[in-house]
Amino acid sequence: MSHKDLSFRCIAYQEKDGSFTGVCLDLDIVEEGYVSLEEAILSVNDAVLSHLQAAAKLNFPKELVNRSAPKEYWNKLKEITKENVSKKSFEPFQFFTTQLPAGLVYA
Repeated sequence: MSHKDLSFRCIAYQEKDGSFTGVCLDLDIVEEGYVSLEEAILSVNDAVLSHLQAAAKLNFPKELVNRSAPKEYWNKLKEITKENVSKKSFEPFQFFTTQLPAGLVYA
C-alpha cells in the first residue's frame, strides 16, 4: 500500500468561544485554539503528517496508527453533519482528508 492510498477523517469547526478546533478522528489528534478555520485545518494537517513521519521511523506500530479519537469528537461529527444536512449548507465546518508526503509508505 502506498502513502497515496491512505486517508484520515478530519474535521474542523468553530467552538462556542469563537476559536477553531481541528481533529483527526482516526489518529486522535486535536489542535485547538486557532483564530481561523484555515489555521485549524493547516495545524491538524501538519500534526497528522508529523505523527505519521514519526510512526514511519518506528515501522508503524499499531498503537500509533490505530487510535480513534474519543467519542465526544465523533459525536461532534454527527452533530455537525446532522445540522448541515437539514440546512443544506456546509459552511460551519469542513470535512477533509490529508495527503501524505512523498516517500512515506505504509505497508
